[in-house]
Amino acid sequence: MFLSVGEISKILGVSTETIRHYVQEGVISPQKNEENNYWEYSSEDFLRLTDVLFYSSAGLSVKEIKTIMDGIPVEDIGKVIDARRKELTNIIKEAAEMLQRLDYWDESYESEVRMVGKYTIGAMPPEYRRNSYLDEPVHIAESLRESFDLDREDWICLSVSFYYNLNEPEKGLRKYFSFPGDTRLKIKNATTAGIEEKADCCLITEVHISDDADRMLAPLIAYAAENNIELVGEFYGREETNYYSDGKRLGLYKVYAPIRKK
Repeated sequence: MFLSVGEISKILGVSTETIRHYVQEGVISPQKNEENNYWEYSSEDFLRLTDVLFYSSAGLSVKEIKTIMDGIPVEDIGKVIDARRKELTNIIKEAAEMLQRLDYWDESYESEVRMVGKYTIGAMPPEYRRNSYLDEPVHIAESLRESFDLDREDWICLSVSFYYNLNEPEKGLRKYFSFPGDTRLKIKNATTAGIEEKADCCLITEVHISDDADRMLAPLIAYAAENNIELVGEFYGREETNYYSDGKRLGLYKVYAPIRKK
């Protein structure tokens, strides 16, 4: 007795497309009815398909399923199981790390958005940089290569930071690469010609990055004046969440303005 793909589909609760996929992959080999030109499935095909569905539910790939069903010794099936377990363990580990990163980003992002136009006083955490600024004629990748030797995991910590000095307005907004202080030991050649930037007491806010430094920083300066906060005149911007508008890469920056000690 033979059944059609539709009948098999209803009994097993799987789509006909799924069954046909395994047929195309050569895992199942139904017979063609010469009278109606339809593929028909035997009891053996049905049992093979139940095995396939089990293997698939355990995460085995079509290639691994075919390896088993092509006739490897039963003693070797454990090798297939172990190999797939290792792959899935790595996938789960990577997914867990991604989820942790998303949770951290979400928490940081919400804090950043809330801080736009708001002000607080606190410390500027340490960041590590080289004693140079980005030069417009030089490709930014070349500037980075000259500054740091990065491992893959270091990229997520990279910030295109800025420095602005009210006493040197002609120099404009000066940009440079920096990393949080707690990641600097992962950077291979960051132990020479480096600068650690930090400050104990700053006026802090969040801004949308702009090449017009005076306009971007004016609200912060005005707030300081209104609240009798004497600033040193230096401003440090740390890159946070980036976004795009009209094809241009922009970003939210946390700005630290050191307060003059009394």
